[in-house]
Order: sequence, then structure tokens, then C-alpha cells
Amino acid sequence: MSIPAAESLRSPDNACEADPRNIGFVINSMEGSRPYALKDHHDSIANLELHAGVPEEIRIHFETTKNLYLYCWFVYRFYPVALHYSFVSLEFALRRRFEEEMVADGEKKRDHGPGLRELLKHAIENRHLRNENFQIWRHQTELRARMRTSEETIKKMMRENLTELEYDENAFEITDSDRDHDLLMPLLENYPNIRNHYAHGSRSLSNHALSTIQIVSEIINQIFASNE
Repeated sequence: MSIPAAESLRSPDNACEADPRNIGFVINSMEGSRPYALKDHHDSIANLELHAGVPEEIRIHFETTKNLYLYCWFVYRFYPVALHYSFVSLEFALRRRFEEEMVADGEKKRDHGPGLRELLKHAIENRHLRNENFQIWRHQTELRARMRTSEETIKKMMRENLTELEYDENAFEITDSDRDHDLLMPLLENYPNIRNHYAHGSRSLSNHALSTIQIVSEIINQIFASNE
């Protein structure tokens, strides 16, 4: 049985054509709807920048991750490749930043250095990484505050037997209870497993790589001091 055309080596004639699995989506805005295009795909990854305080070799490595994601537009099966390579970039950055101090703290020196799990654990335990420095954590915290405020408004209406109540959905305050959720331990538990899943060969195919690549960029930016 022959391999489906979308999975085969591209020819010179179709090498720069969009993978059919990437087209057919639309972007809705105040101006109306339009097809999702290569520029939209490019823009989604272009703004993930490592600051100048990150060593150049790591910034170049991460640019390869971004280019892999960009070329997913043409080859859909590059998505897991880009995802896996983002973990390679992450481990490279963590090892560059922490290997020497981990060895000084008693970590056994190995030819290939400490693994991703040990490196992440070191960064978290020594507070080089903080929940509040991740965009996804801040977004989730705001969402929790919005939901809590909405629930409190509904309870007030029920207590006071109100049939209507003016409510400003942007009028909310973030409290400690809204901040009481953790991103770091799930990263420590899941990222090494996902990396290994793809490193040893996998049939998994998903285009959900962008959010992980963004988190990887935020981790790298946190562990190196900015020049600004």
C-alpha cells in the first residue's frame, strides 16, 4: 500500500504548498472573516523572543525550534518535531545555566550532564522559575478571579431575591485564593515524559505545540539575567 501523498516526500513542484491539514481555518474579527494564512502562522511564533541576556548559541538553537514550527505550515508532521526540539532547546539552556552549580552542590558529573527532570527540579527548587512569570499562569489567575466574581454576584442576587443586577465583568480584584494554583510542578511532572515520548518514537500527531514552545521560551528567559 502506498503512503498517502500528504505524508510523502514533497516534490519540487509542491514543496512550498501548504499541507492540506493546515488550511480551511478562518480568523474572525470586527472586519469579518478571512482564511487563516501563512502570515498568521508565522506571526504566532515570531513574537516568542529570547532576550539578549540568553547566550547566543541558545538563542540560535531556539530559532531552529521556531523555524521548525514555521515549516509545519508545509509539512504537518513537523509539529511533533518542533515540539520535541523545543524540549531539546530547553534542556540545552538549563544545562548551560545550571550544570556547574549543580555539580558544585554535589550532583554527580556525567558526560552528558544532568537530565531534563533534574535540571527543571533544580530551577524550581531554587526559585529561578516562578509561577507569576508565566503568561499562562497569569491568564488562569485572572480567569479564576473573573469566575469567582461572577459566582459571588449570582449568590448575591439569590440572597437578595434580585431578578437583575448591573454587573461589570471587568470589575474584579485578584485575591490570594485566585493565585492559589501551581504551574511549576505539572511542568516538572509532564515535560520530561513528553520529551521522552517523542524521543523514542511515537505515532502521536497533534498541532498543539505552540503553547509549549511559548512556555519553553519563558523558562529560558527566566533562568538567564536580562541585559536590560
